Amino acid sequence: MSHLFLRRWAILLFVFLLLLVSFACAFLTGSPAPETPAPETPASETPATEAPSSEELIVEGEVVYGPGSFNFPDTKKGLSDLVSYKASLTLSFDGTRDGKSQKWVKTYVMLNAKEPAAIQLTIEKTGDLTDLNPVFMAEVDGVDYERRGKNASCTANVIELGESLADRQEPASFLNFVIGTEQAGNETVNDVAANHYTFDERAFGQADITKSTGEMWVASDGGYIVKYLLTTNGNADYFGEGIEGTLTVDYELTDVNQSVTTTLPDDCPSGLVNVPMLPDASNILNIPGLMTYDTSTNLTDIAEFYQKQIPDLGWVPKEEPSITETTAMLDFTQGNKTMAIIITTGENGTNVHILLGSSH
Repeated sequence: MSHLFLRRWAILLFVFLLLLVSFACAFLTGSPAPETPAPETPASETPATEAPSSEELIVEGEVVYGPGSFNFPDTKKGLSDLVSYKASLTLSFDGTRDGKSQKWVKTYVMLNAKEPAAIQLTIEKTGDLTDLNPVFMAEVDGVDYERRGKNASCTANVIELGESLADRQEPASFLNFVIGTEQAGNETVNDVAANHYTFDERAFGQADITKSTGEMWVASDGGYIVKYLLTTNGNADYFGEGIEGTLTVDYELTDVNQSVTTTLPDDCPSGLVNVPMLPDASNILNIPGLMTYDTSTNLTDIAEFYQKQIPDLGWVPKEEPSITETTAMLDFTQGNKTMAIIITTGENGTNVHILLGSSH
């Protein structure tokens, strides 16, 4: 075997182990992997772990992977093609830290639907973690909702491009990819026909670092992970200084292409205002619960415009509108939601304010 071949394998080993060290540290601190940081875990809860240098990881030998022929490098594969699903991930650790017993469990549950587009993620935590506050996150109608802690308030912000909740916190992204798994038959899991595979620490190139046992079921049609189980026993070489024990990963995908419903807490702010504007609208502002804009259209015509348009969107007039020479106020309801349209005249034209609220 040539020295060049060995060096190429050594470089691949360095990259692979560097990812695994980051992944292990993320699990033990209760945080997602580095590319999807979890702000619910304070920095003080995450001990600094220095990655080994390239000189330390270059070895004269070939990395040993699993003996099977099936590889699964992208753990999120196929999810974007599904109409809807429920993804559940439970991470649990049982071991010691600096000689003291440490046990904790974190459970992630994501509901994801395309029509209408909505995503919900809850995180529950128990055990020896500094921050045990539950987390609620959701995306509905272009708005990102978030609550951290039982008594915390629910906040709302417009979703920024490239900051989707699924991109940042998809439970499947926390799973280890595998190389060289072995076929173990075909089964129906969570009402999905799936191919069953088994693997051990070699599937991660960790033959000399940990002892692991794992199973995964991959949908025969669609190629997404339906179920994934992994138990890893390790010491400081894997988990970091002063830590040893057993990490268990339990992931399941259910309700595939079935109805899943996102439910916002009652105190969450209203979403974006989705109503028509006058054709000459300018200086437009649209944030959760509020839309404002300027127009040269006169007050009376604006009031008539909304009296015709809003009921067509499923809103019911709450009472007779109040209209004067300088101000008009229109109120509508839709279930437990309220809408107030306030129109005022000024020196530079007419200003329209549309506010969403709740009757709770």
